[in-house]
Amino acid sequence: MKKTKKTLSVIALLLCILFLLTACGGGSGGAPASSGGSGSGGSAGSGEKSNEKIADLTEYAKSLGTPLSAEDAAIWAKVEETSQNPDKVVWRHGAVNRSLEELPTLRGDRQFMIEMKKRLGDKVEFQIFFGGTLGTSADQILGGLQNRNFESYAYNVGAFAEYTKAFMPLDVMFLIPDLEAGIAVCAGEPGEIMRQKCIEDTGLNVLTMGAIGMRHITNSKKPLATVADMKGLKIRTQNNPLHIMAFQALGCSPTPIAYAELFTSLQQKVVDGQENPISNMFEQNFREVQGYLTLSNHLYTAAAFVVNDEWLKEQTPEFQKAVAESAAIAQAYSGPDLISSEAAMLEYMGQTMEITSLEGPAFEEFKKISMSTWDQAAERIGKDYFEKVKASIEKTIQ
Repeated sequence: MKKTKKTLSVIALLLCILFLLTACGGGSGGAPASSGGSGSGGSAGSGEKSNEKIADLTEYAKSLGTPLSAEDAAIWAKVEETSQNPDKVVWRHGAVNRSLEELPTLRGDRQFMIEMKKRLGDKVEFQIFFGGTLGTSADQILGGLQNRNFESYAYNVGAFAEYTKAFMPLDVMFLIPDLEAGIAVCAGEPGEIMRQKCIEDTGLNVLTMGAIGMRHITNSKKPLATVADMKGLKIRTQNNPLHIMAFQALGCSPTPIAYAELFTSLQQKVVDGQENPISNMFEQNFREVQGYLTLSNHLYTAAAFVVNDEWLKEQTPEFQKAVAESAAIAQAYSGPDLISSEAAMLEYMGQTMEITSLEGPAFEEFKKISMSTWDQAAERIGKDYFEKVKASIEKTIQ
């Protein structure tokens, strides 16, 4: 009898353990998690209204891009393969993102590497480091490139302000009127003027200025129908004096935070909102931590595939030629990709966010206040340089 009771007790204990494991999700049959930014949970299972057809945001984001040809896909699949060539150039590339496949500008960077492999084969070996492994701040990234800690980084030109004023004309609100104009400006004469000044000031060569897009505002408090609605909002900005100045003029409290830390800062309510292009908000899944999106089109942001110019000039003529040709193809890649995919990104975000546009008198007031900072911006940039780039921009987009 004692033996029977002991056996029953063991069985009961095992049943309890099995029940607890099942209740805690010990099985593998749960819904797949989306790869939201900065270690967040995805939309699946988050309690938010979501499109059940999009179980994994990462895969959905990749699906929006222009498909690779069979040849390019085969090259990309082996792009990081170790080269046995004793004369190879090892090219270490960094990004704060998860992959080079989720955003138009990153897909442009991917195309650059594919084109390089087509031209050089095993003479170049790419090593790609994601998630900010090589750095997240301007000092770590730009300083790291200057010190040759790695060969290239996927960054954005708005974050160069601590190092050079070369790209600061793009930080003057409403100087670039729309996405198409921004793409043309960065691919044309104004982009070349800015890239050359960056080389002179920092020794860093921005090989491509891919299309990230027009910037808009999100927050967790309320829809922004007028400029008055912005008063007092703590808005994350880049550590860029022109961005900070303009948002102060609009009545906000601008707060610089590193991009890699932004999702967590929004989640923990360190700031009320932020401003970024649609593609960045989508890739980082900001809809999980922000309820309101205001389409303001106040700035155009370009990416920066950046290298140390001195390092590049030390390479063989064949290598430099391959870089120039590959960069030209990559520069032309991201704009059309962004134009074709941005509407789908916005639709996805609109499933859980209230999206409004600043229109009519409200938009004109927003624009007027923003443009009132132009004279101060020109002083910070340098009037002669600002007027030179401004004239080139106007000529390009007329």
